[in-house]
Amino acid sequence: MPAVAPSLVDHDPTLVNVGDRLREIAAHLPDAIAVACPGRGDVAGQNSYATCTFSELKDHADALARGLVDLGVEPGMRLALLVKPGVEFVKLVFALLRSGATTVLIDPGMGRKHVVDCLASMQPEGFVAVSAAQALRTVLRRRFPEAVHNVTVGRRWFWGGPTFQQLLAAGDKSTTELPITRSDDPAAIIFTSGSTGPPKGVVYTHRMFDTQALEIQRAYDIQPGGADLACFALFGLFNSAMGVTTVFPQMDFSRPASAEPQALLTAARDWQVTQAFASPSVWDKLSRHCEQTGDMIPTLRKVFSCGAPVPAEVLQRTLKMIAANAEMHTPYGATESLPVATIEASEVLGETAGKTAQGAGVCVGRKFDTIDWRVIRISDEPIDRMEDTEELPTGEIGELIARGPQVSTLYESENKRHNAIAKIDDGDTVWHRLGDVGYFDEQQRFWYCGRKAHRVEMLQGAFFPICCESVFNSHPAVHRTALVGPEGRGKHRLVLYVEPTDNWQERNANDAAFEELGDEIRQLTDKFCFGPAAFPGAAEFMMEQMEIVFDESLPVDVRHNAKINRELIAEWASKNPTSVE
Repeated sequence: MPAVAPSLVDHDPTLVNVGDRLREIAAHLPDAIAVACPGRGDVAGQNSYATCTFSELKDHADALARGLVDLGVEPGMRLALLVKPGVEFVKLVFALLRSGATTVLIDPGMGRKHVVDCLASMQPEGFVAVSAAQALRTVLRRRFPEAVHNVTVGRRWFWGGPTFQQLLAAGDKSTTELPITRSDDPAAIIFTSGSTGPPKGVVYTHRMFDTQALEIQRAYDIQPGGADLACFALFGLFNSAMGVTTVFPQMDFSRPASAEPQALLTAARDWQVTQAFASPSVWDKLSRHCEQTGDMIPTLRKVFSCGAPVPAEVLQRTLKMIAANAEMHTPYGATESLPVATIEASEVLGETAGKTAQGAGVCVGRKFDTIDWRVIRISDEPIDRMEDTEELPTGEIGELIARGPQVSTLYESENKRHNAIAKIDDGDTVWHRLGDVGYFDEQQRFWYCGRKAHRVEMLQGAFFPICCESVFNSHPAVHRTALVGPEGRGKHRLVLYVEPTDNWQERNANDAAFEELGDEIRQLTDKFCFGPAAFPGAAEFMMEQMEIVFDESLPVDVRHNAKINRELIAEWASKNPTSVE
């Protein structure tokens, strides 16, 4: 049967489960490989991969779901999923969706304490987890008194519950009917990375997942039959609902910046990947490697990157290592709302990058069809109703709010402040405050100027870090910068932390070189226009008042290893008032 895009099932629109898309794909492409991940050793000199077909993925997911239901799992029950990306991981995600359970997903990169605290706050009724995680749960059982439905992926030791294989075997024999899920039923609780505050549990409904799959496939014209190099596990799950082979490379998914370029190239070549998703830090590292070695991935036709703004030079290098007619897209959004907008590299390189280097912010493009968005007056206080907001005109910087079927309407938290500060009621709908500031241009594109919490307010006006840093980052010796106001808003202290490029640091390890670079960075404030983000006298203020501190490596977020941790840097600056210029 030819590969065709799945159509929406003609059924009650309130009955939604993204697993239905997998069923359609399995009917069209039963023998095509759905998931591949590195196996152990090699076979006859070839790299070894564990794989499963779309038919197997669907059948095993349904069997595992029946096993969970027979185990006592009921719709809405919270089950923590702690399994490494791979064949079992994808099967279990779809099994949990089919069972009606609410999957609790936490990024292990945030550290053991945060992981345990977040899980304990959810009080899951079970763990579907690898042996090490089950052992930890058992040791900390007093923190997880409700966790009685436990499944071990791997070897089971001194705790109860079935293993993955036992659950699969039991479910394969079961005739239990699976529950029907509705669009507003909770499907998952996914925690934010905590890069701008404590991690928050975002409630995902079945409608959110289904809309994400539909919008991604429609916007980027993703057709069944391709193969995706999935360097971010959660995005890779949508492949299975779109008929695309998910190829997990050999890497630590909790530390994407540590990915070895050769391992990515090997997986890409072995599977002739046609598309790939990774954070900017991965594309930066891989494209640098390819620039030095001449390596390429000529089969790549669609490339995706999100998690942080992608520098123009990274876009340029990446496009040089893939197919000549390939597209590179940078979707924009957040854990609570994804996707919101998108822009293609050709538009960035041909138009917006030049304005970014002059301080205009980073253009993230136009909204998806299902998104409604507005820019409102910045406020750090809760906003109860839309009537209490002030929508800003084109070109004026404010905070972005959005609503749509892929936008979460609430956090799962005992602390009601999370919902109060980030959600705005509007009749039957809810707007989400993304926490980002920026403005719309005449083409209704959104220009991102940074996080609301990261703006630096002086008595003279506000500095928006992304706008200012983009100017300083244009210096060839600068890798990245972070502008902070460590003394709080309305104060007179402005500090720029600078991470020079590796090449510059290798050649210049003396005070004179740092002083000269600091002077050159200061001069940039007089050469560039800060656009909508500037207030009168902003350049002069930075020239005279900004402190410059050099650091060999600025801290970044745990999920994408790309967003600068400005909270930590501001803390550094507050403890060290003496700058190194």
